[in-house]
Amino acid sequence: MGLMAALDWIVIAAYGVLTLAIGVAFARRASQSADDWLVAGRRLPWWVIGFSDVASAAGADAFWVLVVFTGGFIGLHRFFWIGAVFAVPIAIVWARYWRRLGLVSAGALYEARYSGKAAARYRGVYALYGTLAGGALVLGYVFQSFAQVMAPFLGWPPDVVLAVFCGGSMLYTLTSGLFGVAYSDVPQFILLTVGQIALAVVLVDAAGGYAQMIGSVEAHRGPEFLALWPPVDDPRFGKFAVEPLTLGALALMGVVGVAGTRSVTVQRSLAARSEGHAAAGQIFGAVLNLAVRVAPLAILGLAAIALLPDAPAAEVWARLVQSHAGPGLLGLILVGVVAGYMSTIDTYLNFMAANVFNDFWRRHVQPDASGRAQVWVCRVVTVLLTGIAWLWARVLIGEIDADWLNFINSVLGLFVLPLGLLRWVWWRINIWGEIAGLIGGVPLAWLVWFPLGFKDQPYWQGFLVLFASGAAAVVIASLLTRPEPHDVLQRFHATVRPPGFWGPVARGGRRDEHRADLALVLAGVVFCAALVVGTSAALILRWDVAGLAAALLVTSAIACWRALRRGDRARSALAP
Repeated sequence: MGLMAALDWIVIAAYGVLTLAIGVAFARRASQSADDWLVAGRRLPWWVIGFSDVASAAGADAFWVLVVFTGGFIGLHRFFWIGAVFAVPIAIVWARYWRRLGLVSAGALYEARYSGKAAARYRGVYALYGTLAGGALVLGYVFQSFAQVMAPFLGWPPDVVLAVFCGGSMLYTLTSGLFGVAYSDVPQFILLTVGQIALAVVLVDAAGGYAQMIGSVEAHRGPEFLALWPPVDDPRFGKFAVEPLTLGALALMGVVGVAGTRSVTVQRSLAARSEGHAAAGQIFGAVLNLAVRVAPLAILGLAAIALLPDAPAAEVWARLVQSHAGPGLLGLILVGVVAGYMSTIDTYLNFMAANVFNDFWRRHVQPDASGRAQVWVCRVVTVLLTGIAWLWARVLIGEIDADWLNFINSVLGLFVLPLGLLRWVWWRINIWGEIAGLIGGVPLAWLVWFPLGFKDQPYWQGFLVLFASGAAAVVIASLLTRPEPHDVLQRFHATVRPPGFWGPVARGGRRDEHRADLALVLAGVVFCAALVVGTSAALILRWDVAGLAAALLVTSAIACWRALRRGDRARSALAP
């Protein structure tokens, strides 16, 4: 039997009606053409981009409660904060690069950056392989995790949970494309946050008040458990520990990983109204992602330690909800969970459909179809991808454990990580380097992590093997084959204006723009680090550290604004 009361069902039903209504509201606008369906006619404003980016990465309350319960703030650093502190500021710059290209899907980059039949064929192959072996695998993991969390509360078999909720997510995605996905993410993130805050208030009261709760955490776990920054190499943290070399690996992953094509934030940047909206969306998303999203989840994890210190980690979230959420509140909490997962699901479905349709179907199968016919193909592709992700969840993914969490969140893309940056900053990378990265990516990641046993070693070791082998494969394959034609490289560089090693094809006059972008990134790293440390310090009532972080936050925010203005002036001075 499920644990739901009638009021809880009413709350969840109201949420379902809301999301479907948003899908219907944008159906007509999304049905005009494939570009309207895939990139919202390039009309997304910055605030929708920010909400949508953070919503697509939200949800999975049980996972984040488990992380804090097991690893404290160091667990948050391990799985999120370290990489994000470096990735988010760089993403602001890269959002401009993507918007300048004016593409419909991320895979179209390959024919903008490279040339010839090999690039065209690779674009189609990558769309299928990257989606089926990468994106659909991640979505299958999300499906499985969602079913595991919701089934005990609803009293339904996992397949029924997926059919109802994931089917509903697919329905409004089919109806309104990226318009519906992005705009529905706004209320979904708000509902998600409200549910978390409501539960946090109840749990803090049950723990005897906030100060009493923090004291209980220190009594049960020790003060090291609330360390505000890494590295912390404590055996009690197990696979959540962050020793110095792992700290370096996670930081490097944040620096390099943002340049890849698999991130769903790429699609939001392509759909932005302008370069300015693309960059502002990343800034707004950073504040939501690093502080607003994390704070209530951290409180839930700390409350779990105070109330259930000896409970199995995998069960703490469910026990907290079952014990402390009454009728109505339970429905609100579960709506938050559903909203978090569904915003992730609809984002990945739309992102994968964009890749398969634009880079395979429209490029190689039926390029001359009418606008409405293309929209219907997008919808069919979405249904097929949902089924494939469900098969991944049912056939290949068993119980979600720490090894799978590590693999999906921070291992799967390591082999191609250096390629993501090199294609933007080094002229000599060619399509054959791309192909070398494609062939080795997912299989080698699985081999290293599971059969070779690197899952049982410190994280930096598996990172080093995959990152180094990926870089070597890409560079060697590129150097052993011909470079891309000069005119193709020159056109790409003139359009995007990326930094790096473009000597043979670069045109002068961009130094001021690149210096402003570098200043923005450096100030942004300080801003994000201050936001993270300040948030975590406030959560444990360390007001001295929180005050210093707030001062640094304001100072770095001003520096970011000045760097943005300098960059805008440099771009305006060089505009034709």
